[in-house]
Amino acid sequence: MGNALNTRQSDSPSSLHRAGRRAGAAARIHQKIAKDTKRRPRPGQATAASTEKEGLNPAHLGSDFEDFLKEEGLFEAVHVLAVKKVIAYKLMELIRQKHLTKEALAQRMKTSRAALDRLLDPENPSVTLATLGKAASALGCTLRIELTHI
Repeated sequence: MGNALNTRQSDSPSSLHRAGRRAGAAARIHQKIAKDTKRRPRPGQATAASTEKEGLNPAHLGSDFEDFLKEEGLFEAVHVLAVKKVIAYKLMELIRQKHLTKEALAQRMKTSRAALDRLLDPENPSVTLATLGKAASALGCTLRIELTHI
């Protein structure tokens, strides 16, 4: 009676889709006639009109990401974080190669474990040259810093 297993097939939602067609016949899909039959640009073919319509700035098309970051005033902050991530990655790589623990490296650097964790944190951009120098010395490396013209 009210049991889901005893429901008639005509009561199921899928029976609505099958109503009025033969077994194996394809379902018909209602489609409106397109008002604009002009050939539209394919995805990736941006036109000035289409980009403005979509809210994109045509001046940024073809520009690189660094130019965008400079225009937004974010380049320096992003660049500093990227450099810090590279430093943290390189230090962790050297720690693994030397088979050192963080505690042992902190002792070699004559610093606290918390200071070493800040140095190895890729999201923390604050690092001093003194701390970098201590880490390099403790790992048997030399520290070389280079400034290049952008």
